[in-house]
Amino acid sequence: MKHIFFILLFGLVLGCSSEITPKPESTSTPKIEPSTISTVVFNNIKNEPPFVGTVFLSPDILTYSDPSSFEILVKINDEQREMYDRRYGWINIKPFLFQAEFSDGLIIEVQVNPEFETKEIAEDIALQYLSAVGQLPTYLREDVDTIWLHKGFENFGGGNNNLLIHHGKGLEYIEQEILEEIFLHEATHTSLDSDHLSSSEWITAQEYDDQYISNYARDNPEREDLAETFPLCFALKYKSSVLSEEVIQTIKETIPNRLKYCDVVFFDGSGY
Repeated sequence: MKHIFFILLFGLVLGCSSEITPKPESTSTPKIEPSTISTVVFNNIKNEPPFVGTVFLSPDILTYSDPSSFEILVKINDEQREMYDRRYGWINIKPFLFQAEFSDGLIIEVQVNPEFETKEIAEDIALQYLSAVGQLPTYLREDVDTIWLHKGFENFGGGNNNLLIHHGKGLEYIEQEILEEIFLHEATHTSLDSDHLSSSEWITAQEYDDQYISNYARDNPEREDLAETFPLCFALKYKSSVLSEEVIQTIKETIPNRLKYCDVVFFDGSGY
């Protein structure tokens, strides 16, 4: 079955060509001095990935003005839950519980650490994130059963059928205007990694590209390659106007086969 899918995948994306697009000859890219977190950072060392990390390429792949499927946050009875908190590891506590409902029918249980003191405060904090979560396409939320929300400045996380939020870091992301891009990355971990990151077709695309899009993907290929790559596939498909021609060309030259995988598997032309 996988063999049939592989033939279909690359037959479609290559117009039934018998050869997969080879990696183009390496080209040098100019180095841009970084000034803010949203600045494009190029590597200029031959055979190095072109970018340091892809969440920093543009704050406009998704923005607050994009439509959101989030509809309402409903209070539900508080009960004991096991949550992961980067400050302490796995914890068993009784969080403030809510149910986030989306127009596409998906529902996420939002678990807010009781360190936020009252359910009203917890509700206000949760609402700061749910519109951005609702801007993710349905297939990036379909495996998100829960959101863990804590204080602290630790990094966000994906996986465990969950999105992990630390509010101190979240405020930084909001200030830097990359909150939505962070969720694109983390939701890829949650909803796409298990089916695609280790698939023979994705690994074949990696091998034919013979390069990683970022240092972070290269240094963590079995964990971060898809999460670093998918947001750029999404951007080229739906928001290419927010990227410079130089960045677009660099992406296309670096990961052509991964882009084709995304086009066939994730994008059907009907919008996100």
